[in-house]
Amino acid sequence: MADVTGIVLTGGRSSRMGQEKASLVLGGSTLLDRTVAALNAVADDIVIVRAPGQSLPLVRSTGSLTVVADPVEGVGPLAGIATGLAASSADVVLVVGVDHPFLRPPLLRLLVERVRAGAPWAIPELEGHLQPMCSALSRAALDGIRAQLEAGERSPVTVARAIGAAVVTESEWRPADPEALSFVDVDTPEDFDAARQRLVR
Repeated sequence: MADVTGIVLTGGRSSRMGQEKASLVLGGSTLLDRTVAALNAVADDIVIVRAPGQSLPLVRSTGSLTVVADPVEGVGPLAGIATGLAASSADVVLVVGVDHPFLRPPLLRLLVERVRAGAPWAIPELEGHLQPMCSALSRAALDGIRAQLEAGERSPVTVARAIGAAVVTESEWRPADPEALSFVDVDTPEDFDAARQRLVR
């Protein structure tokens, strides 16, 4: 899709995993490679937001790729989202966490279309919970996000609601991702083992 940037947030603490998630190898590819490959199906450009001093594995991308450092460590994903938006020149931006190894491009396209239709932020809802780590934003939302950060807000969901996010309900996104694979994340070694088992089913 033209004028879409994919942002990958890699700067989480990974405390429960015990090692950097981006470098974990699943199905012969690192989690970072898997995430970038899914975004490449939808986005022209990729921006990887890393923590200060964080080392990343080599990554392949079919489009342009930029790596930026989140200027403040430990603030949470909202600051990373703002950093990624600032580094993007596209009107529509996809935001995903590096720990989502089964992203489905049809779902990502649906989110992009909701933003193109006028939503400042399109966030899927799964079992009553919003999923900001697999969402799409208008670059125009950056000023509102920065203002919320400066006011001390750290919750992406709270900020999304404050700026008028569109909630993408399960009935809307299920046809694009019937098994909800895009929302599978790997936070612990047990999650990673389950993801490996999913690949061999």
